[in-house]
Amino acid sequence: MADEEINVWMYNPSFALAVLATILYSFVFFGITYLTLVKHRAWFFTCVVIGAAMEVAGYALRCYSIKSPSLVGPFAASLSLVVIAPVFIAAGNYLLIGRLVRAVLSYAETGHRIFGVHGRLVTRIFVGFDVVSCLVQSAGSSVASSTEWAGSTADAGIKILIGGLALQAVAFMFFVVILSRFYYLATKKGLASVDAPRGWQKVVMAVYISSFLILIRCIYRVAEFAEGVEGYSFTHEWMFWIFESAPMLIAISVFCVWHPSAYLGRDGAKSRIIAKGGESGDSEELAAVADSRKRSHRRERK
Repeated sequence: MADEEINVWMYNPSFALAVLATILYSFVFFGITYLTLVKHRAWFFTCVVIGAAMEVAGYALRCYSIKSPSLVGPFAASLSLVVIAPVFIAAGNYLLIGRLVRAVLSYAETGHRIFGVHGRLVTRIFVGFDVVSCLVQSAGSSVASSTEWAGSTADAGIKILIGGLALQAVAFMFFVVILSRFYYLATKKGLASVDAPRGWQKVVMAVYISSFLILIRCIYRVAEFAEGVEGYSFTHEWMFWIFESAPMLIAISVFCVWHPSAYLGRDGAKSRIIAKGGESGDSEELAAVADSRKRSHRRERK
C-alpha cells in the first residue's frame, strides 16, 4: 500500500480544532508561566508549567500529524504527550493540599492531620503515587509506540498504560476525599486557624475544580484504552475534545484565575508553615529559616 494511503487516525480529525487547541493552550501556558516563574516566582508550582508546556507540544504535534497522516512518529508523540501531561498538573494539586492543611488548620485542634495522616505526609503519599503513575504511563506509552501502536507488543504496552491511568484515577478519588475532609474541618467544624492566609478558600476552589476535571479525564482515558483502538472512544473525535482537551484546559486555566501564590505567598505558604513550626515540631524547617535569616542579616550589614 502506498504511503499516501496510510492513515494513522481512526477518524477524520479536525485540523481547525487542533489549531484552536494549540492556540488556547499556548495562551494558558504563557499565562501560568508568567504567574508562576515571573510574577510570583513560585518554584514549587513549576510542575504545572511543565504540564502546560507538554500540552502545547502535544497539540502542535497533533496539527502536524493531521497534515501528515501517514507518519506514525508525530501521532505517537502527540498521543504520549497529551496522555502524560496531566500527571504534572495533578502534582501541583498534590503539593497544595499539604501546604493548605498546615497553613490553614489549627494545630491545637487537628495536629495538622487528616484522617490521622499529617499534612506533610499526605503530599508525599500522593506525589509518590503520581511519580509511579507517570513512570508506568511512560513505560506503557513507550512500549506501544515502539511498534507504532499495533500488534501484540502494542497491546501489552496499552495494558501497562491502562494500569498507570487507573492508578492515577484511584489516587485522585482518594485525593478528593482528603480535600473534602480538609474543607469540612476548616469550614463546617470551624477549625481554621485565626491566622490562616487570606483567600485560601479560592485556592481550595481552584484545586477542587482542577481535581474533578482531571478525575473525569482519567476515567475517560481508562475507558478509551480499555475499549481498544477500534472502540467508540478511539473512533469518535468529539469524545477527545469533550473529555480530554476541554477538561485539561480548564484544569490549568483555573490556576491562572486563582494562582496559589497570590493568596498563599510565593512559596505556597511554606514560610507561614515554618513560622508555626514550633507547634508541629518541624525543627529542620525552623533551623533552615533561622539560617536563612542569619544570612539575610549578614548581607544587610555588608
